[in-house]
Amino acid sequence: MATGLGQPFLDTLRRWLDSGTHGAIEWQDGKRRRLVFIEGENLQLIQSNLRSEAIDRFSEVGQSPDPKAAARQARLAGLLQEAGGTITEHPGAPAPEAEPAPIAVCLWQAAAALPEPPTDAYPRVVPAHFARLANVPWPAALVNYIAELDGARTSEDVIDFGPEAPEVTAWALSLAWALGAVEIGQAERLAVVRSQGTASTSTSGYFELRPPDEPAQEEAPAPIPPSEASIEDVHRQILDAKNHFETLGVVWQTTPELIRKTYLGLAARLHPDRYMAAPAAEREAMATLFDRVREAWEVLGNPEARDEYTRRVVFGEETEEEKAEKRLYAILDAERQLTLAQRELTAQRFPAAHAILKDALAVAPDHPQIQAYAAYALVKMLQGKSSPEVEEATEVIQRVVREIPTADWALLLLARTRAARGDFAGAEKATIAVLKLNPSNPDALNDLRRLRTKKAEQPEKAEQPGKKDGAAGFFSSFFKR
Repeated sequence: MATGLGQPFLDTLRRWLDSGTHGAIEWQDGKRRRLVFIEGENLQLIQSNLRSEAIDRFSEVGQSPDPKAAARQARLAGLLQEAGGTITEHPGAPAPEAEPAPIAVCLWQAAAALPEPPTDAYPRVVPAHFARLANVPWPAALVNYIAELDGARTSEDVIDFGPEAPEVTAWALSLAWALGAVEIGQAERLAVVRSQGTASTSTSGYFELRPPDEPAQEEAPAPIPPSEASIEDVHRQILDAKNHFETLGVVWQTTPELIRKTYLGLAARLHPDRYMAAPAAEREAMATLFDRVREAWEVLGNPEARDEYTRRVVFGEETEEEKAEKRLYAILDAERQLTLAQRELTAQRFPAAHAILKDALAVAPDHPQIQAYAAYALVKMLQGKSSPEVEEATEVIQRVVREIPTADWALLLLARTRAARGDFAGAEKATIAVLKLNPSNPDALNDLRRLRTKKAEQPEKAEQPGKKDGAAGFFSSFFKR
């Protein structure tokens, strides 16, 4: 069993393609597990027990109109990027029912995660296997370009001088290499390898899918295109960019190494030192482009900053500041609804007031003033009735009074609630408490006069509110502590 990066999986996959094997290739690292079902040159299904790769996640974030395809792409990319684990082969294992997809297309969708050929290697097309790339949605110019690779140029030159953007050409080369449609050789070692006749090379002297082990070499900046048209393309790309990824001409799935290489290439093209002798307008334009590229790199070159930026820009995740601002606007909107409801209460349109306050509670369920006014509106709607909803609403207002004992408006609502339930003595007591807090409260003064008039007209004992029966009422959907 092989361990390491995505290369062992690609080795196994290519061998299965060569032999026509079908079944499942399993990757496992502790409890983490993926199963890749292969049928001919189709990928039948990828199963994963990682929560981050569950199909539901892609439905939630809206990453793709096809969550199953997005999950498949994420699982394949994750497998290619694994740093450990074991590969186990299960030839002949039956695949679950699923819609198959060409392996080449699936790998192309996850191409940013594919291992890149060494920059000093010399790629050459393998005609017998080039048909494996037939379903890949490449531009015709790129197809012809890969098909004509003859081993005369290094991978670096092939990428830098390709017909598409460097990262696209790099992905195409990596995919062709992974599927055996391109073989890789290194000119400085061909003579030694041929003379030794080792099994690590083909008869032509080119290395098989896995390149020989040797120290990694520092990536060089992309060369500066000599033509003015290339500079114009870069100028248009940066000015039209809607985010940092587009500024550098990459996508969010692009590997950190390729992002770095792309940045170095752009920085080399646009560095102000190259335009010292240019007209002032050109110097200023290039300096602006250079600053935008550098700003993009400051974010995308930092793994933590890139992850946060991806969640926010690509998946639409809100920052804490944005969430706080959204909550603030929601509260302000709810308070505007409260003002409208208070007008309806003054006009004794209690159902209309309750409807408005119900909507306000949906936006700001923890707002105590909205809770109390909604409770009062419900009591007035059900005035003259003894029901669990009225009891529950009364308790809500009493709770708000306990939580905010200095709120004269809360005490006034409690007084009016008691009056609506026929408890005039209790209402008078609460109204006097309001005037102790705020002696100039005009509503409390008017209410006290009315209460004393009613008390004089009805000297008999006021009806006391009934005991709570514990039943869950209509109001409990809005006020639960």
